[in-house]
Amino acid sequence: MNVVVNSLMTNYQKTGEGKVLLFLHGWGDKGDTFDPLIDIIPRKYEVLTLDLPGFGGTQAPDTAWGLDDYANFIAAWLKKIGVDKVGAIIAHSNGGSIAIKGLSSGKLKAEKLVLIASAGVRDRRQTRKKLLSVAAKSGKAATFFLPSSARNKIKGRFYKSIGSDATLLPQLEETFRKVVGEDVQADAAKLKQHTLLIYGSSDKMTPPSYGELLATAIVNSELVPIAGAGHFVHHEQPHQIAELITDFIVEG
Repeated sequence: MNVVVNSLMTNYQKTGEGKVLLFLHGWGDKGDTFDPLIDIIPRKYEVLTLDLPGFGGTQAPDTAWGLDDYANFIAAWLKKIGVDKVGAIIAHSNGGSIAIKGLSSGKLKAEKLVLIASAGVRDRRQTRKKLLSVAAKSGKAATFFLPSSARNKIKGRFYKSIGSDATLLPQLEETFRKVVGEDVQADAAKLKQHTLLIYGSSDKMTPPSYGELLATAIVNSELVPIAGAGHFVHHEQPHQIAELITDFIVEG
């Protein structure tokens, strides 16, 4: 389905009826990343997924966005499609950063929150911004004479090597820089929602230590490690993750 939200053509999917479950994907991904989970989750829920601006079938914004901009967009989209109450937000990686930012500020509202390999812990020794800057400059220098398709693939490797979610999209480079410069630990400490955090023990992009820090910050939270799983734990262990989510949603 498509709808225009804040002048951006937006692709989304809506299935089922009942309590609303909103799924938010990570950087460089799109809404159908959650299909393995959604196929397992009981049909008694209304499930919403969307391609965030710049990814999948949704137009990219004309200006560089931060986490607040994405949260504002999601709120506007929910209003546009007539959803005023969300039972739970289930968010992966950078989608988790957006969810934390939006819920802590009141831009987004939900009864519960599920964070799967959430990003948003950015301040380890204050080196991340420096690494990004060096990598970006090195990437441009090293790929200047290559065709654009090859240039983009190699540039993506630079960013992936320092912890981004996926290959960097050229038109979103400034947005990427802005997003990865935002740490959400202080925002996480403001959350009132009961929160489930799920992290793969072998995740190199958003390691389990991120989950421990966010679980410490979020008062009403619980952390579940998934042995041997990587960053896309919901692809590797969809049945286990679906069971964790549904059990969490139905509990008091």
